[in-house]
Amino acid sequence: MKKIHFFTFLFIALAPLAADAQSPDARGGGTLSIYFENDLFAGTDHYYTNGVQIGWSSTDLAKFSDTPWASPLLPLLDLIPFVNRTDFQKNLTFTLGQNIYTPNNTETPSLLKNDRPYAGWLYGGVGLVLKNADFRHSFGLNVGVVGPWSYAQETQAYVHHARGFTVPQGWNNQLHNELGVVGVYEASWRWPHHDRRAGLGWDFIPHAGLAVGNVYDYLNVGAELRVGFNLPDDFGTPDIGPASSTSTPLEGNEQAGRLKAFDLGAYLFARVDGRLVARNIFLDGNTFRNSASVDHKWLVADLSAGISVNYKNTKITYAAVYRTEEFVGQKAGELFGAISMTVAF
Repeated sequence: MKKIHFFTFLFIALAPLAADAQSPDARGGGTLSIYFENDLFAGTDHYYTNGVQIGWSSTDLAKFSDTPWASPLLPLLDLIPFVNRTDFQKNLTFTLGQNIYTPNNTETPSLLKNDRPYAGWLYGGVGLVLKNADFRHSFGLNVGVVGPWSYAQETQAYVHHARGFTVPQGWNNQLHNELGVVGVYEASWRWPHHDRRAGLGWDFIPHAGLAVGNVYDYLNVGAELRVGFNLPDDFGTPDIGPASSTSTPLEGNEQAGRLKAFDLGAYLFARVDGRLVARNIFLDGNTFRNSASVDHKWLVADLSAGISVNYKNTKITYAAVYRTEEFVGQKAGELFGAISMTVAF
């Protein structure tokens, strides 16, 4: 029965990606993004221990009605004041991902009342992006399952067996099955304006947003600084999170000029994201049933730094991420690594 739930969810989540990739009205093939985050890069195996996400964005749309996959959303889109502005490029995005969370002590099968609960999150998402050369609006809706139907336990057990690691013993205490829904909005700015992105350069990309739902409720603000050669014409280096969808590079008349004869670029970056957290189901526990839980901290920050290399239509990025303490009783923050690849077709 669990397999039926899983594959039904997987089919529903992936169908729009495949169809959008083959849509006859699309100009080109859009952009594919793959993200992988894991604490094995820091030599640990606890807290936020693994995250994977695959995302797809359409090519530039003059209006969302240009793609049939936006049709169910059109009545809602009309409620957004600036959604039909002609000076914004538009993208429709889809995502599919899974996150895994475990306590610090994974050797005991007993419930640990003062440690992070075992939890998983399997989700699909749809998003809207409106952007020009200097500004981007990003809207998203993620829907998924928390609990055994997320298949976090099976995923972690498979990987640990394959690598010869000890399998965590406390998954019988994980959060219960619950439908999860979270809506997100994030705004990003790029400064200074670049008419050409060729040679040595830099940019500064502040962002601010919010998430609302039974999975997360928070406000966030942050920024990224990039310094390098032939900077890509996009809005920075997102991580796996509610507001993350997929890379949406600029196209057409919004693109900055660059050296056509030299397609290689690279940059170093530093990024910070701070969150004022009202709810985190992976710490606070299930919404409608009693479950394992701890008291979340109201202020949480991610500090990351890394390197990115872009060649023609492909960008590969690695970042080391430090996350401050998320719950009362957590003895220290955590480190994990993040690898991503985006390919524009």
